[in-house]
Amino acid sequence: MKLYSLIFSFLFLYTNLTFSQELTVIKGVIKNLPDSIKFINLSTDSGYHYMKLNHGKFDFKINNDHGKDKLNHAYFVLSKTEFPTLQILQDELFKRSEISWEKDPISILIDSNLLEIEIDANEKIALINGSKLNVQNSEMVKLSKEVRKRYKQKIMPDEEVGNWSVSENLKIAQRYPASLLTINYLNRILDDPIMAAGLQQLTHGSLDTINNLITDLKTYQLPKGSLDELLKNQELVNNRYQLKDGIPFPEIMISNVKNEQFNIKDVLKQTDYVVVDFWATWCKPCLAQHPEFERIALGSKKNIKFIGISVDKQIDTWNSHLNNHPFKYDNFWFGDDSENILKNSLGLNSFPTYMIIESNSGKVIRTGFTIDKLEELLAALE
Repeated sequence: MKLYSLIFSFLFLYTNLTFSQELTVIKGVIKNLPDSIKFINLSTDSGYHYMKLNHGKFDFKINNDHGKDKLNHAYFVLSKTEFPTLQILQDELFKRSEISWEKDPISILIDSNLLEIEIDANEKIALINGSKLNVQNSEMVKLSKEVRKRYKQKIMPDEEVGNWSVSENLKIAQRYPASLLTINYLNRILDDPIMAAGLQQLTHGSLDTINNLITDLKTYQLPKGSLDELLKNQELVNNRYQLKDGIPFPEIMISNVKNEQFNIKDVLKQTDYVVVDFWATWCKPCLAQHPEFERIALGSKKNIKFIGISVDKQIDTWNSHLNNHPFKYDNFWFGDDSENILKNSLGLNSFPTYMIIESNSGKVIRTGFTIDKLEELLAALE
């Protein structure tokens, strides 16, 4: 009798566990399907699944926890060959013979018990009915493909591609402020700009947009853990990127066009105030604002000196630019700040950045302003 009771208890427990799992149905159709494609493979957080296509249609039933407090990523791969395990599929993706990591995985997010999907076999994108999260995901995936194309084509410097990528992703995030995908993206870009966008640092414009987005996010009912992580990252990044007033300008060594090196103090001795424009040849906003900076420099008081300091990696790049675009104010080269002297001492992370230094004290008295405010600030100097 005791044995029967144990068996019954086990079966009752097993049945309850089985039926307590969330069953998700993922079904759909594939358009623009080549005749050679016979299989569809699906990798989810809960496991790996595959099936032979039936006239371009598929239907998966998976156990999945699609809780509202986390993102449940999954991806499809269409293939000619049957791949019975995830490891075999991944090996083939890395081999890049029949399929490859770069072009074949089709990303989705599992956010309900029923997903009805239309997959475009040419574009490698999935359209999902009634899923706002997947609409956002599709927009971000499409943008990611365009970013990869721009990196590959080398039609602009990598730094510009990275900044463009962040700017466009933030536009998408602004359209979906209450989304876990938005929180996830903001956490990634704040935690590691290099991994998220190939950037050593974010521009102050991007940081302003991110801070405004986070202010908006806090008005929604969002998972506390994800939001707490985001607020922590925000504080760390803002402290690191905060431009600093009232501190001594570091005693950096700079070079002139003759490749002669000297201390910045030698420049400070020449006048009462020094206005510095930190720039680089790869920075289009910097180049666009040079004429206005020069106009203000030529019309300013005699006790104020205007200089440019380039952070280009190569001095020859800077020299070549000056030969083709000569300035009517002094320009110097500091070079790539590999030791983070300017970042750690001044909070300098984006370009152009303007600073006003009081020569007598050697301190930065104003920074973080836009060029349209420069004349007003100079007029207030005694």
